[in-house]
Amino acid sequence: MRTQSTSAGREITDYFNSPAWNAPKEAELLAVIMMELMQAGKPTTDKALIASVIKKLDLEKDEGVLQSYRNVLAQLMQGTGDT
Repeated sequence: MRTQSTSAGREITDYFNSPAWNAPKEAELLAVIMMELMQAGKPTTDKALIASVIKKLDLEKDEGVLQSYRNVLAQLMQGTGDT
């Protein structure tokens, strides 16, 4: 199973390093964040997702991707309730 994870990780890296790569849509970013959390054995709660997006905002340099992360964060914040 380790080989499959490494292979998938390599495919993801190749995709993002591709010259044809454009800033991903918010749904794609959220899917990647959720996958990263699950692979790390962490819960995919709203709190964990928000923390991950904030971390990505701190590290990202590309303005298009930054805006996409901002949109994801706004959607997550709207989705959290007082429960």
